[in-house]
Amino acid sequence: MSNKAKMDAIGQIASRLTILAAVVREAPPSAALRDAFAALRLEEIASSSRLAGARLDLTEVRSLVERGRALGGHRFDDYLIVRDYADAAGWAAQQGTRRGPVSTEDLRTLHRLAVRGISDDAGAWRTKTVPPLSDGTVPPPHWLVPFETETYVGRLALGSDEPAPLALARAVARLVRLQPFPSGNGRVARLVANLLAYRRGLPPIVLDARARRAYAAALRAALAGDATPLARVIGTALGRGLERLRDAVEPVDELRPLSDFGTKGGVDRLYKAAQRGRLRVVRRDGRLYTTVPWVAAYTASPQPK
Repeated sequence: MSNKAKMDAIGQIASRLTILAAVVREAPPSAALRDAFAALRLEEIASSSRLAGARLDLTEVRSLVERGRALGGHRFDDYLIVRDYADAAGWAAQQGTRRGPVSTEDLRTLHRLAVRGISDDAGAWRTKTVPPLSDGTVPPPHWLVPFETETYVGRLALGSDEPAPLALARAVARLVRLQPFPSGNGRVARLVANLLAYRRGLPPIVLDARARRAYAAALRAALAGDATPLARVIGTALGRGLERLRDAVEPVDELRPLSDFGTKGGVDRLYKAAQRGRLRVVRRDGRLYTTVPWVAAYTASPQPK
């Protein structure tokens, strides 16, 4: 795929995010909307903690975060990873309403909160030169970290005019490449991306099991210089989150499984349309649901050639 085609695809994802975000933003506050947003935040904590090595499932994460109860027989460090990340994610959500640029002190605060229970260097820059990353990327020497971090936050500000998925993908990749902290850099990168998402009126980036697998490969591509695969992963996750918020804003009756519609060939086309965002669907328990009016609206819309 050419660079132009990649950027066009990112532009289409960004346009859809803008439309969905407008629907959510214009909705009056409601308990259903607050509950849906809280569920996304909890799932983001679970998914990002999973990427960090914690093995807790969503039920165990909810028990720990909401009630302070540790369920399951996991390593003690697993619970610390989740607890600390939840604290950092809560701080990022609070800061999401502030319109000033992200600062180096914000990065240090996120790191301090994210690893305070498992690291003696919480909030401190790394003081050692680290070996190349698994993809061969060479982080800068430790004595350049303060300067390079200032450059990093400057680029975050410059990226505010970029499509959200691309700006967030570059924010993640650049911080992972920089490795400013002795540990927890991936967590801080995802926290920064969520902070930037909040400030754009977007939900947190929830990576389900499939997206987590795609995330690892996409991050490697971004470290090698191509951020568009990571932008697609992030944009898709943001789109699904916005769809859930939209569905909370607009309660839907008469939902039916997508598989109920049409012949096998017709259902396959509908699944593809749903994946491309052209057919409105609701995702529940891993299944897709839609309505007769939504299918009719898709069928009546101009089809791409």
